[in-house]
Amino acid sequence: MSVWSAEFAWPGGDRPGHPDFHYEPSETVVEAIKEALTPSFPPVMDSEARFRALRMPNGPVGRYRLITSDGSWFVRVSVRWGNPGLERSITRYLASRGVHVNALHVAGRPLQWNGRVFRVDVRPMIAGRHFDGSADDLRSLASTLAACHRALVNFPGADAVRAAASVRSRRLVKIRDFIVAALKRDEFGVFAEQATWASDHRDWLVDMTEQFEPRLDEHPHAQCLHGEIHPGNVVFRSDDGAAVLVDFEESVHVFAPPAWDLAFLVQRFCLCDDPSLSGGLERLSVIARAYGGPLPGLARMMRQAAWFSMATIVDLRISQGVATPVDEYEKFVRLERQAREFEGVL
Repeated sequence: MSVWSAEFAWPGGDRPGHPDFHYEPSETVVEAIKEALTPSFPPVMDSEARFRALRMPNGPVGRYRLITSDGSWFVRVSVRWGNPGLERSITRYLASRGVHVNALHVAGRPLQWNGRVFRVDVRPMIAGRHFDGSADDLRSLASTLAACHRALVNFPGADAVRAAASVRSRRLVKIRDFIVAALKRDEFGVFAEQATWASDHRDWLVDMTEQFEPRLDEHPHAQCLHGEIHPGNVVFRSDDGAAVLVDFEESVHVFAPPAWDLAFLVQRFCLCDDPSLSGGLERLSVIARAYGGPLPGLARMMRQAAWFSMATIVDLRISQGVATPVDEYEKFVRLERQAREFEGVL
């Protein structure tokens, strides 16, 4: 197991388990986290502070519950650095406008571990659960997402997000062209440990490179968004059932039409169990009423989201050496094919 194998709290994010934190990390890991957090988050040095991990960590990367005399906190150590300052601004802005989000509380200084540098951040721990498949949960989620979108239209840091989205989209254009060139030469080795997978899915990758268009930031209705609405990124509070959006790591470089978030919501929450056409349409009706208006055509955007995710994990492997489990590759193929089946319906 690699040092960042716990990077994925829930493999795939679509079927998250119960958010229990049962595992006790090693003292070495605890001390490394404390050292990174102490200057910006003094409660970590509380004599009663205790860490418990969501999954058994092999090294520092993972999700932790930090229990102090002042309360319970969610601590994440990640190989993905992102932009903590901008993420904090987005989440605090949304919270100030009454949107149900888990705002980034503190981003610690870099955690050093065996020559690598990791990000450490702290958020309040939410007492809640994940999606239970009910219409009430869909209604709550769509309502929260609508409030999020309305607020982000006026986010004062939008120019910074748009600039970051433009940089990333240009990079993904290059990745798309890189894959095109590799496929023409049948050089599947560029996919590293997933070379066999790429060879087996050559035709799908060809279709992807012919139709994938990353420049959503240039769309006339583009705005700041959450960026990755899937079941692992939504917690329903225990006390009132309100849907709380968590993990805004993607939001710092997503500038796209609201259909982007809605495509994620429909695909990951409505179609995840392959409902009948009538069942799927009923769920869409629930979402549309709670969101506050008719949903735009989403099937095409759902396909773009799958291709975008595939290009992103290839980019991560090439530029940062971050490997992604083959199950994730398979998931995006499945999601794109499912979206294709709903063209003309959604």
